[in-house]
Amino acid sequence: MTDKLMIALKSIGKNKNRNFLTMLGIIIGIASVICILAIGDGFTHTMTKGMGNHNMRNKVIIQWEPTSDYNTDGGFTQNDASALAGIPGVDHVKLTSSVAEAGAKAQYKTKNFSIGLNKQPKHLKLVKGTYFTMTGASNGVYISEDLAHKLFKENAINRLISIDGTIYEVQGIYHIGSMEYRPDAYVAKTTFKQLFANQIIKDQAKIYVNDGASKKQIGKAAVKRMKQMGEEKKTGKYSVSNPDQISKQFTRILNDVTYFIAFIAGISLLIAGIGVMNVMYITVSERRKEIGIRRAFGATSSDIRNQFLIESVVLCVIGGIIGMILGYILVSIINAFLPFKAVITPYAIILSLSVSTAVGLIFGFIPSNKAAKSELVGLLKEE
Repeated sequence: MTDKLMIALKSIGKNKNRNFLTMLGIIIGIASVICILAIGDGFTHTMTKGMGNHNMRNKVIIQWEPTSDYNTDGGFTQNDASALAGIPGVDHVKLTSSVAEAGAKAQYKTKNFSIGLNKQPKHLKLVKGTYFTMTGASNGVYISEDLAHKLFKENAINRLISIDGTIYEVQGIYHIGSMEYRPDAYVAKTTFKQLFANQIIKDQAKIYVNDGASKKQIGKAAVKRMKQMGEEKKTGKYSVSNPDQISKQFTRILNDVTYFIAFIAGISLLIAGIGVMNVMYITVSERRKEIGIRRAFGATSSDIRNQFLIESVVLCVIGGIIGMILGYILVSIINAFLPFKAVITPYAIILSLSVSTAVGLIFGFIPSNKAAKSELVGLLKEE
């Protein structure tokens, strides 16, 4: 096998220009597939990461949704939580909100904007100002770069703004990436609870189940009980929410779109394969003397076929490797302009090598088989 590989490399080296032009289609096709898969995988990873990691082990989420746009103040009550906690197999129930952001009006002089507002997180990276935990009913506020530019256009640190009629002092400014979601402002936790928490309804009931209990059965029982006993059953409907399943479906759709586009780009490999077949036919015609000599010295049809097939595969694999290197370089350049990071996965590399090998095998087989079936007498007559 080593001898055949060396012969294949020498043969390819004798016609560098012709073989490079043949490999060009493979190089472009593989580089295109690598880039598309990297962008698709990077986008999928960023989007699913933004949707959050949902630990659904031993947990069932019941969602309340209003049946009318005019009845949006409902949700779950403590009585509902007590009723759900009484279901066999339930450990405890926690009421939460699917929307943890309040709406408000931010004003500076004559400028007025609607903003999303939330309580201060534990960690927040600032581009200006110093981050610290605001205690009590502090009048400090952290605002986004976009809001700072709209209100002030210049330095916003230590400036005063009005939010729903209350004066706040800007303590810092943070950046929101194009693929990242954050509210426009953060206030102290106590301030948020006192002034804005009433906007956020408890529309989710997180049911923590005991070990060994059936989440599916508890989910059905919880929805049935809420339909019978829920205090807001007349203004809304109850259902089991599965964020993990939604995230998986979303990921599957993105992957399908990525693979379809990569398949379209991979069609260029079909054209490249035809080029490989063409150059292998030329190679076989040019080396009929060599084939005749090898047959005269006892080489079998299988030996001849394998030799040319190996040359075809080696030609395509070399093109595939160069294409992967080119693809890696292009992805590095593209990352400088994308709002997310394109990622080259091991799957993309394995797929590229597999496709390159397959192209060499499929499109090199017919010329190789033609060389193997050449009659010794006919070859010697030509000489």
